[in-house]
Amino acid sequence: MNVNSQEKQFSLTRKLILTALFIGLAVVVRGFSTMVYFLGAPGMRISFSGIFSKMPAILFGPLYGGIAGGIADVVGYIVKPEGPFIPFLTLTAILGGVLTAWLWSIFKNADTEKLQRGMWIFFVIIGATGLFNLIAVRFFENSAVALLIKKAGKYEGFLTLGLIAVAVIGIILMILDYAARKKFPQAAINKYYLKILLPFGVSGLVVTIINTWILILYFPALAKIGFTLFLIPRLVEEILMMVVQSYIAAFILTVYDRISTKS
Repeated sequence: MNVNSQEKQFSLTRKLILTALFIGLAVVVRGFSTMVYFLGAPGMRISFSGIFSKMPAILFGPLYGGIAGGIADVVGYIVKPEGPFIPFLTLTAILGGVLTAWLWSIFKNADTEKLQRGMWIFFVIIGATGLFNLIAVRFFENSAVALLIKKAGKYEGFLTLGLIAVAVIGIILMILDYAARKKFPQAAINKYYLKILLPFGVSGLVVTIINTWILILYFPALAKIGFTLFLIPRLVEEILMMVVQSYIAAFILTVYDRISTKS
């Protein structure tokens, strides 16, 4: 076996081992997740397992990202089943891994300053929308906006304080990221956060939209809520999770880079 073949074999083995490790971590973390139900049907999962199931996509590309997403979903369900098994959700988990890898290949070399300006605008819009909805519900109860929000029932908080919370947390992390980049310009985590935030976020939002449609098809009772009112709380939760998960993923990628450099 020549040197190139040995190197390829070693690289493949390393990728498989690390992918399996991340899948195992994703399954373990998923065991501590919380499922929020809508009308007795599984609505959205609050979990940090997505950090680990998406890391192979960031490190090794679409193939490993898709494999990790699919296996983590199936094994996670076997370990901790919640509701009926829906194969289409496994397919969207695979899609999420592939899409994350593809978006990472686009954004990993993007201008950090431009990304930061875009994210500032995004979180300000999110916060302003939440504040507008809150004012409408509190002070203009009979307005069209307030009546629409109230149709969400006990989940209307996602459309008001939920959006505000997402904006506040996002802006706080943006401020911390900006301060860290100014004080420690060479720190790797500072250059990775925003570049990981977009692949995690966009892929997560796409999968959430598709999964919402699938859940409504599988659980007709959810149609009573309506696609939009069922979707929005799930999007708010996804945005909140992606903001935090991306920071942790940036830290993991920084550690991985340092270990890889030393080895």
